[in-house]
Amino acid sequence: MTRILAFDTSGQHCVAALSVDGCIVASRHEAMKRGQAERLFPMLEEMLADMDATWSDLHAIAVGTGPGNFTGVRIAVSAARGL
Repeated sequence: MTRILAFDTSGQHCVAALSVDGCIVASRHEAMKRGQAERLFPMLEEMLADMDATWSDLHAIAVGTGPGNFTGVRIAVSAARGL
């Protein structure tokens, strides 16, 4: 099973999805003007926990790169690089 975690903070939202073998099995979306950096990791951890998955179960990470604001893109790319 190939598991891909995708997330995007490039707009006025914080969005995440988990796919298994190409099918989205979990997703989260929260509209917000600010606070994506603080909300992203708790959102990802909640979603993984709901699916009984861990960080080590992931095969790939994908991030949204816009269009959107530079700070939002930087948040997502930095988070992915940190993982």
